[in-house]
Amino acid sequence: MAGPTGAPERISQCCYQHALTPGAVFCGECGKPILRCMAYQECGGLVGDDGCCSVCVRPQLFLDKDAVTDVKSGGVLMLPLVFYNASSIARPLFVTDVWVREGEGVRRRIEMPWKRLDAGGSNRLSVQTGALERQGRHGIEITFAAATNYFMREEKFAFTSSLGLEVEQGGSLVINQTINASGAGAGSDTVYAPIRLETMADSGRKVADAGGKAAELGLQRADNFEASNGIRGYVDGPLKGSVVSRGARIVWKGFGPSAPPSGPITTADSILAAGRGRVLAQGGDNHLQLLVTDANGKPDEQLSQAISRRHIEFCIQSGRLCARVTGSAGIMIGDHKHGADDAIAVINHGDIIKVLPKFPDAVGLQVRMRANYGQIDEITITRIPALPEANSR
Repeated sequence: MAGPTGAPERISQCCYQHALTPGAVFCGECGKPILRCMAYQECGGLVGDDGCCSVCVRPQLFLDKDAVTDVKSGGVLMLPLVFYNASSIARPLFVTDVWVREGEGVRRRIEMPWKRLDAGGSNRLSVQTGALERQGRHGIEITFAAATNYFMREEKFAFTSSLGLEVEQGGSLVINQTINASGAGAGSDTVYAPIRLETMADSGRKVADAGGKAAELGLQRADNFEASNGIRGYVDGPLKGSVVSRGARIVWKGFGPSAPPSGPITTADSILAAGRGRVLAQGGDNHLQLLVTDANGKPDEQLSQAISRRHIEFCIQSGRLCARVTGSAGIMIGDHKHGADDAIAVINHGDIIKVLPKFPDAVGLQVRMRANYGQIDEITITRIPALPEANSR
């Protein structure tokens, strides 16, 4: 399966085969954890640590066949772009933002006349460069953010492509991609001089094509751009600029022997559920049971009834640990109450989730995260107060 840049998919085929087994957590061949897309039940896609499913998220960017307009000294160039959604399932992409940067200049956000990009569909956007005042190389960087949705959840990514515009003596213009593209480009003549659109073929040899075809522009994930612009990861707080890995290990403390094993979220819907109801091992549908207990660890049945059977759903979304409230009593994160009808809440390092806002000291969950070089690879969730029989896992 190919990724959005045309490169081989980084997920091993053996993982796809083992993922077909219900409840499979690790690949029986390579041993890697099986990280399913949030829409796995529809797409059957797996993700890596970056959280990107190449079944759902397959944008392509083309320079249209009418890629050249009049180019004069001090003039500007119009780049007619074509955005295409190559997803093999009926999942739309939403191109929320497009930025253009020339050389080392400031990125300019381009006004978008559209956002939705249906699977198998394309939309066009013309981007105007600044004045080409001199001969020589003019670098152009095109970056865009694309989101995919599944019910109330969203994953958002950024992709970038770089072009080099060579203004040659006599008015000839050559457009060189700095990233390998999968096809040849198309060009046309102006009244001033022949203009050639050149891309890099698979062999690495420069080729030119005047056959009137659009040229595919190679895309790369702009992960640094994602983190620094809040597209993925945390935008403030002690872990600002850090991104939660989709394979982050979740460690549960203070819950006793009923706690789920430490490890990444490997469920079929990429959700961990917590509530009053029984856990999977007991025939329930929760991964973690939440009950109010007294100092001796004995359940307080009356207060526990205020916790819904399925009260909280944890997931990793766009590089952040998030919680969706499904319990009628809601939850409290810091001083803010989140109800069942609210949007998915982002959980930060150091947050304490109070499971019952009306009884804030009854039971809580303290969240701490560990980051290495901007990637959060371990999350510890500690029960407050800890159960007497609890042991660290």
